[in-house]
Amino acid sequence: MNFRVQLEVDLAAIVANYRKIVSYAAPCVVLPVIKYNAYNLGSVKVAEVLHEAGAPWFFVATLDEALELRRHGFAVQIAGSLLPFEVAEAVSAGVICPVNSLECGRQLSLEAIRQQKSVDINFQLDTGMGRDGISLNEAAKIIDAVCELPGLHCRGIYSHFPGALPQFSEFTRRQIADLGNFSQDWECIHFGGGDGMANYRETTRPPFTHCRVGLALYGLGSAVEPLQLQPVLTLKSALALVRELPVGSNVGYNFTHSLKRKTRVGTVAIGYADGLPLALSNCGEVIVRGRRCPIIGRVSMDYINIDLNHVPQAVPGDEVICLNSEITVNDWVKHKQTHPHEILCALGNRMKRSYHY
Repeated sequence: MNFRVQLEVDLAAIVANYRKIVSYAAPCVVLPVIKYNAYNLGSVKVAEVLHEAGAPWFFVATLDEALELRRHGFAVQIAGSLLPFEVAEAVSAGVICPVNSLECGRQLSLEAIRQQKSVDINFQLDTGMGRDGISLNEAAKIIDAVCELPGLHCRGIYSHFPGALPQFSEFTRRQIADLGNFSQDWECIHFGGGDGMANYRETTRPPFTHCRVGLALYGLGSAVEPLQLQPVLTLKSALALVRELPVGSNVGYNFTHSLKRKTRVGTVAIGYADGLPLALSNCGEVIVRGRRCPIIGRVSMDYINIDLNHVPQAVPGDEVICLNSEITVNDWVKHKQTHPHEILCALGNRMKRSYHY
């Protein structure tokens, strides 16, 4: 290993997960969500292998993310909102655009006419997320009005779940019914999220034609067990120093750990700037030479310290595994009391990303 911190992404595992999801969701078409650089794993690399595996187009969150994929020839839609100052560039690049209001439809139509183009659009309906989308009581009127505007190819409708876990079934099934009430001769009708697909299989049956999936592609979320999805990433660092410190020595900032015995302390070249949660201070673990080693002291920006008493052969330069199939993203989720999305989004930009297939 030639880098202080390296994130290894298993593209074959991502493709295998995608194919399992495709099989589960059939006849629905699966649309990968690769926003925020494919949850920090590398959107172009992920798009390349998923496109080869049959993904027809991709969903992202921002115009910049969409433009990056368009430069590589991929069909892509912005999932949330398109801001007024983004309309011209989105039309020019051939981005599939969301419509959340009559005004947005009008702006896209005017820009399509100005550029002498046809713009593919999809209507986002707010069935209960309360964040974006056309409210249900206005949807029929707005959809009819926008469909009359020139320069627009109105492809379909979609919505989003605020929580598609089983305990939210009453609300979620009402959402599913509400979107289904707007089904007509659309090319695509879909909800988003691996939780929705796994827990409410009716979202993969007519009138629904597609389903959006993000976290499940990376072996995370409630779809993992029923679909037997696999983890796709390994996070590694290296030992920078190995020292023997006497009993009573302080380890790390703010005096949160004092050695109770003479200890071989390893300093590892990874910290919270790389995405390792501060919440792992004095409670997380890493793996050195196949042995789990506890993190001692507070996680620093650039380093952590670990107890190497059970790995006497460890030396500077040794590989340190921080995440894999044994120490998982979900372990970090529990320590940080968060969700997997935040763990992935926090992975730092200074680490080397490598890919294997």
